Amino acid sequence: MADNPATPDRGKIVKLLLSIGHEALGRDPEGIYFTVNGVASTAHVDIVAEMTARAEAFVRYAADTDTLVRRPAITAVDLFLADGRRAARVLAERLPAADDNGERLLIVRTMARLADRLPATGPSVTAWLDDLIDGPVRPYTNAPVRLSALTHRFRIDPDRATFDVVPRAIALLREITATPAAGKPCDGCRWCEASSHVCGRRGAPAVRPAHLAADFFDPEHPWEEHSPVSSVLRALHTALGDRIAERAELLVAQLTSPDTATRYNAIAMAEDLPGPLPRPVLDRLLDLLPDDWAAARMIDRGFSAWAGGQLTVAPEDTALLLDTLADHMATLRSIHGPDVWASGNPLVRSAYQEAVMTLADHHDPRALPDIIRALETRVDDWRVLYGVGGYPQAADRLVPLLADGLRRIDPHRPDVPIPAGLYLSCLAGLKDPIAIPVITDTLTWASRHQSWTVVTSALNALATFGPAARTSHHLIHPLTNAPDDAVRAAARAALEALNGGKEAVPARSMPEHGDGQHPPY
Repeated sequence: MADNPATPDRGKIVKLLLSIGHEALGRDPEGIYFTVNGVASTAHVDIVAEMTARAEAFVRYAADTDTLVRRPAITAVDLFLADGRRAARVLAERLPAADDNGERLLIVRTMARLADRLPATGPSVTAWLDDLIDGPVRPYTNAPVRLSALTHRFRIDPDRATFDVVPRAIALLREITATPAAGKPCDGCRWCEASSHVCGRRGAPAVRPAHLAADFFDPEHPWEEHSPVSSVLRALHTALGDRIAERAELLVAQLTSPDTATRYNAIAMAEDLPGPLPRPVLDRLLDLLPDDWAAARMIDRGFSAWAGGQLTVAPEDTALLLDTLADHMATLRSIHGPDVWASGNPLVRSAYQEAVMTLADHHDPRALPDIIRALETRVDDWRVLYGVGGYPQAADRLVPLLADGLRRIDPHRPDVPIPAGLYLSCLAGLKDPIAIPVITDTLTWASRHQSWTVVTSALNALATFGPAARTSHHLIHPLTNAPDDAVRAAARAALEALNGGKEAVPARSMPEHGDGQHPPY
């Protein structure tokens, strides 16, 4: 089928062949595998042998006029052509004929992988890469190609004494991004077209932010690559490994690039940096906050424990981070009004809420007014519940609001829209005895309706108060004979805690949010 030019979607067929062959190569040739019927299978070995025997077909496809046929075939030449010299020659000949940078970068990466698969080709591959880096300028050796060649040359020989890889990479990056992509009002990315629904309010976004320089940028999926050289830069970071100072220097250059897509990629790559962020990288990240809502959302999300962010700062830099976020929140309030937590623009609302929750992760009192307002208005209040426990000094204001939330729980549907167990965990986290009557009231109605998950959560919450909750003994004791195993175990543990025994709270899973998704922490 792939040989026949009249076959529709030949590119998909060649891509399928590559996928099958790649999967087979990933299996242990000496391993024993079984089909779904329990029959021993050597299909992976047979497939690799068949692909290797027909490797010349992939050589032909690599020169096809159809781009979608050529690209998977180029990768297949590296994987299945047994003659390393011929494979290197085929790939080298394809570079001048490539249509665009995407195909050129694919060829450079594939050539470098050939040296990994067949070490005997290493000298010829490195010589070819050196020529791309330092050789005469040719139409196909532009800055992206040279950056890719530099990266893979360094990956093959990272200890080369004369290899100033990071300064050279930065110079090439600046050459690539000297003229940023033309700006374009955001009018179609998935995030901005997403529902503007917030819990308790609907509002159509009145603002279309004009900040997105890359047509395909989607701030809802910041892990996606947004620049043609994204994979090259990520490969360079991987090759640099624990050379943190050099990686920081490269990240600073990325974060200060005039090209929006390059900056957004750098935010995601900063999360892969081991350990706390070097101060220069942190400074550059924070510099992006005032001018770019999408970047602000990605940065705040990276620091937010609730969102599973992986950006960390050294203890001496924590105050800088929190002060900058608080200033950023004040700026957004001055622009969009005091109710920016519930802004009708989903991008602005998300950026602000991420900043609030990052402050809440650190129990910063500057987050407390927004937490209280969200609970009072019930706009995205499910979100602030994960930060309530850090503010025991405000228990007198928070407990009545949490009690009001519990009163709104439907006994027959105790997990929607916000699980009752989440409210109870918050009350326990505040560790203020004024929460005990609220918890016992919840235990009463939950027992009456035999809502056993809520009963278990209430018992666990009471157990955290120890002897201070002894007045609830008469409610707990009958539950040691409840028909639910989890309730009986929680009741016994609660009685032990109330009687002054060792305060060991039973292990419990974090309640789910109303959409069935577990929070990241």
